[in-house]
This record gives sequence, C-alpha cells and structure tokens, in this order.
Amino acid sequence: MSLNFEITKTLTRNDVEDRVGLPVKIMKHMGKDSMVLTVFDRWGQEWSLKYYTRPRDRTNPVLTAGWPQFVKDNGVLPGDEFIFSGHEVAGAKMRYMIQVKRQIMTLEGVLVSVEVVKNRTPMTFLSG
Repeated sequence: MSLNFEITKTLTRNDVEDRVGLPVKIMKHMGKDSMVLTVFDRWGQEWSLKYYTRPRDRTNPVLTAGWPQFVKDNGVLPGDEFIFSGHEVAGAKMRYMIQVKRQIMTLEGVLVSVEVVKNRTPMTFLSG
C-alpha cells in the first residue's frame, strides 16, 4: 500500500457540526464530483462517508453523510486535527483512511498529540 495523498486540517465548529470542508487540491485525487467512500479508521473500523463537490464550478469539496456519526462516536471537537488520506493498493484501488488527533497536556507538562477515541472498550487497572 502506498500513500497517494494526505490532507490535514484543524477542524472548525462548522466542520464538526455539519460537514468537513476539504481543500480544493483534494479534487485531483478523487476523480468524481460525488461518491460514497468506505473509509477506515486506525482500528480498521469502516465508516461510510459521502464525498461531494459542486459539479458546476467544482469547488467546496466536503465529506457529508456519515460524518456526523463519526463525530458523535469519536467525540470529535473543534480544534482537533483531521487527517484524511488515500492509499493505493493492488489493482489501482484506493483505500481511504481517517484520523482525528487532539493535543493534550501530560502530567509532566508535555504537550502531546493523541488519537481521539470515545466509544472504545475502556481499560480497567487493578491495584494490587
């Protein structure tokens, strides 16, 4: 699998509450004005997202349908870093990946970037 493209952006309130606006440069990688994509997160979970751009002027590419569910299930917030990438696999097929990261402060006062996850099985630590 080889990386074909990767876009990164800081999510705005509109991105989180409605749809993710993508940079215009993404259009050269998508091939169509509208399509439903199967997108995978880091854990291999599939998400069905609709890619859309205005056919007349080919502007304002966005991810729409399916995005609100991803936001809800993962606790995505404005200010999070959104990473959307396309990877070429055998047979010239594309595999789309999605990640959302958030900056947090560790107990030691170090700022780190972590994957945003909400609805995953929580870990339990036993004291002994």
